[in-house]
Amino acid sequence: MLSPNSKRPATQTVLRFALLIAVAIAINYFDPPLPFLPGAKLGLSQISTMLCLEMYGTLAAVALVILRVLATGIIKGNLMTITSVLSLGGSLGAVVVMVLVRKVFGRRVGLPTISTIGGVCNNVSQYLLLLITHTVGTLWYYLPALVIAGGAAGYLIGGVSLAILSRLDRALHGGIHMELW
Repeated sequence: MLSPNSKRPATQTVLRFALLIAVAIAINYFDPPLPFLPGAKLGLSQISTMLCLEMYGTLAAVALVILRVLATGIIKGNLMTITSVLSLGGSLGAVVVMVLVRKVFGRRVGLPTISTIGGVCNNVSQYLLLLITHTVGTLWYYLPALVIAGGAAGYLIGGVSLAILSRLDRALHGGIHMELW
């Protein structure tokens, strides 16, 4: 994990965390909807969540998700709508499950797999929230498409996150091997 240590000034740590939040907000704002799956997006802002989870741990990732949802909700003008509730619920559900899977299976499960599980959990969490709030009827036929799309997007996000972490490690530590999770 790239967690801050006593040699790294706290200012650098806060700055890197703030940059992750800013990137998550920008990506989320411009993340286009999927044309073949109404209401779904690729979820590229989850790359920042994965990086934050790797670099700073669970609490920081939860804080990033909350701040991202609040900021994009304010910017888009939909903070008090079901859209923000779904975004927050899906992202938090994904983070919780990814952390639990990592704790149970440890390093036997790689980052793309963890992210795939997170992508599926994100979409399932959002679907369950829609059912709980009675926003949609029981559209069970839509759930398999959400699971497949969440898994595919999660795998892509996990692969991209792994590549970024590898490059960050080389840039920050001069090629020293970084432990992932």
